[in-house]
Amino acid sequence: MTPDNIIQLNSSRGFTRMDNSLMEALATVDLPARELRVLMAIARQTIGYQLETKRLTADDIGKQTNMRRDVTSKAISHLLERRIIFRVGGSRGDIGISPIREWSFYEEKPDRLTETKTSHSAQIVSLRPEASETKTATCLLYTKKEPLLTLSSKEINPPQAQLAPPKPERKKPFGKIQMLANNPNAIPEQLLVDWLSLRKTKRAATTATVWDSLNAELVKCKTDHGIDVKTAMTEALSAGWQGFKAEWIAKRLAEQPSAKTAPQSRHTGFADRNYTDGLIQREDGSYAF
Repeated sequence: MTPDNIIQLNSSRGFTRMDNSLMEALATVDLPARELRVLMAIARQTIGYQLETKRLTADDIGKQTNMRRDVTSKAISHLLERRIIFRVGGSRGDIGISPIREWSFYEEKPDRLTETKTSHSAQIVSLRPEASETKTATCLLYTKKEPLLTLSSKEINPPQAQLAPPKPERKKPFGKIQMLANNPNAIPEQLLVDWLSLRKTKRAATTATVWDSLNAELVKCKTDHGIDVKTAMTEALSAGWQGFKAEWIAKRLAEQPSAKTAPQSRHTGFADRNYTDGLIQREDGSYAF
């Protein structure tokens, strides 16, 4: 059974698997507390995600360590000098943790300091052979994969903004002007305006395809059914149709009642009748039986 004083690792929350030699090195290296916090944050973002390097800015690390940007930046520079971390490329490159054999476990103090031999930092002995590189070379460690270049800040090009993809061309507008310019059936302008208003009320788009279809149906009205353009358009507007078919117009006109001729009256011939026939004319000009 597991003793009660041992806390089981909850893998559901995730965890960082740290190499034993790296853990021992972190316990041995002489680092200020702030630099150790920065180093642990870099280890979390690289080793914790099984990455060799990752782009981490001073602002990113400052948020994780709860330190100001200038303090974090200074700590990163010091860790680079100690070869504990390395950077791929220039000052904006990815950051990774260097192999332990390249670490500078002991930082030599300048001669101007009055630190005694019995101080804690003076008792720490380096665990690696002395590097053959000069102190100046250790300060320029920025990459392990590319030649070292020293560039001024003016020569470092900032990341170029990606060009936005070109916007698709807008469709050319199609309306009354285009219809009147191409009006093969000579539809009167007022009927055309009324037809456009009807389609707008129906929320139906008017395109060049719809316009060509209307003209084709008007040709059918004239050739197949003998219906002129004005009559066909008027009937379609009266019916409130969104679409237009020659068969609909012909059927609608056929179903309309035709005007019946008035029956001839039987009372005719009054103008030709002689109303004085058989009467005696009097002296005063009147007639009597």
